[in-house]
Parts: sequence; C-alpha cells; structure tokens
Amino acid sequence: MRKINVELPKYRLQLDVKLVKRRKPLLEKSILPDPSVVRRKYRKGSFPGRLARYFADHKNISKIMARYFAVIAIAATFIPQTGVAQAQGSENIVIASQTNLTTEKSMIYPVTQIKINQGYSVFHRGLDFGGRVGTPIRPIMAGVVAYAGWDRTGYGNLIVLEHKNGVESYYAHLSKIEVKTGQNVGTDTEIGKMGATGRATGSHLHLEVYQNDIPLNPLTVLSR
Repeated sequence: MRKINVELPKYRLQLDVKLVKRRKPLLEKSILPDPSVVRRKYRKGSFPGRLARYFADHKNISKIMARYFAVIAIAATFIPQTGVAQAQGSENIVIASQTNLTTEKSMIYPVTQIKINQGYSVFHRGLDFGGRVGTPIRPIMAGVVAYAGWDRTGYGNLIVLEHKNGVESYYAHLSKIEVKTGQNVGTDTEIGKMGATGRATGSHLHLEVYQNDIPLNPLTVLSR
C-alpha cells in the first residue's frame, strides 16, 4: 500500500491557528484564592473579611451564584401558594394548599374552642390545638379505632382512627384515652382528653391527617 500525504491549504492552517488562539479557557482564573493576591489587594480587615471580599469580586463565582439563584427562582414557581386564615381566638395561621390529593371537606374540628398554637409545615406534619388539660377530644369524622395506647416515639397517649377513602387521623399527647382498638366512633364520640404526655411542652392536641399514607394539612380538610 502506498502512503498518500495530504497537505492542507495554508489558509486553512492559518484559520485553525487563529481559532485556537481565540478560544478562552472555561475559567478565566481559578476560583481558589491566591493568598498573596488577597493580602495585597484587600489589606483592611481580618483575613476572613478579606477572603469574603475576594469571593464577592470574583467573576466566575458571581456567574455561578447568579445561575444558582435563577434556578431557585424558577423552582419557587412550582411551590404551591399559601394563604392566611384567621381562626376564632387564635393568631394568623398559614394554610398550605393541597395539590397532590383532594378530599371532600366534611371533617370537623376535634375541639370546640379553636386555638391553634402551631400550624402545618414540612417539619411539623400536623396541627397543634391549645387548651386546658382534660378538654374533650372528638374525631374529625366517623371511623374505626386502629390504635389506642402509649406511643414511645414522642406522641405520648395516642389514638389513630381509620376513615373512608384511605384517610387516617392521629390524636397525640392525650391525658386520657376513652376508646379501645376496633371500636367504631362517630363525630359525637368523646375519644379522649387533651393533655401533655410524650414530648410536649404544654397542654395541647397534636392532630395529623393522612390520605393513602400522604400527610395533609388539616386546615385544608376541616370545616366547622
């Protein structure tokens, strides 16, 4: 076999050289600071302060942070909006809208006097109703007692009710339990008394509502 030498035109070689020279590195300068530059350019203040000013002036870091906040801003548009409601005798309560599940709003409040001490959030998957020890507690809707007893995880005296449509409700920190497992209960049945058992800082009822094992904000399904 004969080797064939192919020579590129001179103008093509010159063009390739120019393109290579025009290419810029991905990062014009390293993100890691040069201690000598930090000491020379930022003389005033402590070293952590000078280092912070160095990062603030760095072009690459500014671009990265701008993209980071842009992603956060775009992601925030997909978060459900919240509204503010006022319950009788309570402070402002944030009501998070439910977008994944829908349930008929036929559940009633478990207490007569509504005073909400803490609302629903990602880190608090329930609603805390304030009141005195011994305040009667009733089911939010008719159902069957799935569990009634002491819980070691922090709920204290706990009652778990099973309802229709895959709904479950938890009643925690009770001072007294007045139902048994397997018992049918209605909305007029007194299932227990408010208390401060388990991990509780004061007398209140901690209510949690689930549908198909997914937590719901009780305020979106409760009605008076």
